[in-house]
Amino acid sequence: MIPRIMIVGDSISHGAEGDHTWRYRLSQHFGERDVVVRFVGPWTGTWVLPEPGAGELAEFAAVQERPGRYLRGAGFGDGLHYARWGRRLHEAKDGIRSAVAACRPDHLMVALGFNDLAWGTSGPAELLADLETFVTRARQARPRLRFLVANVVHRTPLDDQPHLGALIGAYNRALPGALAAMSTPVSPITPVDLARLYDPYSDAYDGLHPNAIGELKIAGAFAEAFLAARDERAAA
Repeated sequence: MIPRIMIVGDSISHGAEGDHTWRYRLSQHFGERDVVVRFVGPWTGTWVLPEPGAGELAEFAAVQERPGRYLRGAGFGDGLHYARWGRRLHEAKDGIRSAVAACRPDHLMVALGFNDLAWGTSGPAELLADLETFVTRARQARPRLRFLVANVVHRTPLDDQPHLGALIGAYNRALPGALAAMSTPVSPITPVDLARLYDPYSDAYDGLHPNAIGELKIAGAFAEAFLAARDERAAA
């Protein structure tokens, strides 16, 4: 059976029009290793720059009606996903049960939480509580769902958010224990340590969003975690 993967994320996973995206790099990574997977999700494409003055609803509608293109030559025909620019885990937890029920993934690759902390929606404790709700609701649709959950990458410092790095650090330190507590034998959760690998000075084009190097690092981290978990199951 071909594993079905749904990527759940924010702008780092969605990508802007003209990006390769780390999702594409992941598909290439698997292809080079003869690993066959199927990407699923309700959406496709990348983020399209909204018209000047467009509100959030208009921006969201534009993304759904005309998904942005990938970089010419990427040829990412299997680019379905559940990632959107500006996504917060606090929001994503409310739609994950229906998305999982509709798309029937076997694995969720989750990279969320930066916007929750950066926009002040949640502190580390509230974000962990939202993650537990997210996992619970996803399992209600697919009890044997497997998860790969990334920690939050750092960004270059912002003058108006001097405490953001400390908030991200606190969340990331608490995350492994929380994921271990949420994991079950039939629905395991594998942590993905993006923060350790991702350097916002060299791996991002604006201090946060991945450039080509960053895309490759994120894709590689998820791919290696996925393959290690697969091999561990096969050896058990």
